Amino acid sequence: MIRIGLLGGECTGKTTLAEDVAQSLNGLVAPEYLRDFVRDFGRLPQVDDQEGIFLTQQVTVHTVSRAAAHSQVPLVIADPLPLMTAVYSLVYFDSKELITPGLSDAASYDLIVCCTRTDEWTPDGLQRDGLMRQEQAQAVIHDTVVPLLTARGHAVIVVSGDRSERTAAVNAAIGDLDITSH
Repeated sequence: MIRIGLLGGECTGKTTLAEDVAQSLNGLVAPEYLRDFVRDFGRLPQVDDQEGIFLTQQVTVHTVSRAAAHSQVPLVIADPLPLMTAVYSLVYFDSKELITPGLSDAASYDLIVCCTRTDEWTPDGLQRDGLMRQEQAQAVIHDTVVPLLTARGHAVIVVSGDRSERTAAVNAAIGDLDITSH
């Protein structure tokens, strides 16, 4: 099985991309726990919530991966990679505490996909904080996280363009991994 992890600030098209790639290549998506947290608790997370969100995202990916293996589904997409919680911890709380565990977790993925900003940003009234926060998250991803990942030898691609271009880029990168050998 191939595991793909998505990175990108809010409204960078991660969920749309995950769904499109999963549909085109017979994969499963491990959804973002942060959305559930905000919905269930009716608030944005605080610094003390970050580790739990990180761990729950890891468990979500693990659970979906086990279901995929049981069903012989060849692909799992983490939307997002648990490392995104570390990015948000840095952006919102200036906390680097989850960076090391996030990078360690990222080592278990076959491909990491960084989504660039799209022109389709829409606030949802819950967790969408706006373009300034999106830009801060993108800066942390591209200036700090991606260099750390590539220095450790992780396969990382950056996708941009419209929906079909992003999906095609990820599908091609997955094709280079040879999905049948995993």
